[in-house]
Amino acid sequence: MKKLCCKVLIFALSVLICLSSVVYAFSDVDMNSVDGKAILAMQERGYLQGFQDGTFRPEATLTRAEFVTVINRMYGYYVQTENIFWDVQESDWFYEEVMAAVQAGYIKGMGDGRFAPNETVSREQVCVMLNSILKLEQVPELPKPQIADSVSDWARTSVETLVSYFIFELENDGRFRATEPITRAEACVALEKCMLSIAPEIEVPEIDLDSIAEEEIRKRLQEIIKCMNETIIPNLTFEETVKVANMLVESMESYLADPEFDYVTAAKETYEVYRKFNEVRAREFKGQIFEHLDVDELVVLFDFFNTPELSEIL
Repeated sequence: MKKLCCKVLIFALSVLICLSSVVYAFSDVDMNSVDGKAILAMQERGYLQGFQDGTFRPEATLTRAEFVTVINRMYGYYVQTENIFWDVQESDWFYEEVMAAVQAGYIKGMGDGRFAPNETVSREQVCVMLNSILKLEQVPELPKPQIADSVSDWARTSVETLVSYFIFELENDGRFRATEPITRAEACVALEKCMLSIAPEIEVPEIDLDSIAEEEIRKRLQEIIKCMNETIIPNLTFEETVKVANMLVESMESYLADPEFDYVTAAKETYEVYRKFNEVRAREFKGQIFEHLDVDELVVLFDFFNTPELSEIL
């Protein structure tokens, strides 16, 4: 089994690099608080970043376009569909994100042909979006929360469900503040709970690890190398992203040529280059990886072959 683990680590390395992110402390966040720990978790994974002045602005709000961008990063939604909103144009920075959200099925718009991308996203809207992804249901063992203030009819079930599952909490007086804009800190706290305790309903087939032949592993590595060389690298626009992609290819090629190749050292060297990316470069690289590689398979294999050696790179 250990031999097979080694043969798959470089195969999974591209996912490791894509999901890694550089971590900074924020001048306006207590990183030891509940909010701070959630903000750190979101930052570590590259889902929600701070500002160039070193602040996170935890009490600031998010627009609807910004929030779906965060969700897409979390759940790997990149496949797009046709535009159904008259207030979203191809020239908008959020166009691809909104189209991916529509395709994923967790947004439907405002009911009048608008998505309202620049409006602040409310706490109850966030509940509806998240429950559309998580598909949680009220169960008898979870008491129905007694919400003291107003919640829109179309959002009530989602709000009550997410409160029951402790993804959101009521205030001491029972208020939820459903129609108020969610803050960046509140979003981080809720989304971290989604990451830690609940995953979207994805059926992952059982894998008999012993049945994965060496020839199949080599075939998968060769397919990734081919995709990187023919599709991903030609689509990269920054010298730094091309360099990281080439380093990954060289690592995989070296391992195919020599099973004793020191993949851990190579992975660390690649990560040291990647960690200097700004968000634009990191997002370009992640986008190409997720769009063109069979990421579901990569993630499954990474989960199965997470070893202490590989954890050193995280």
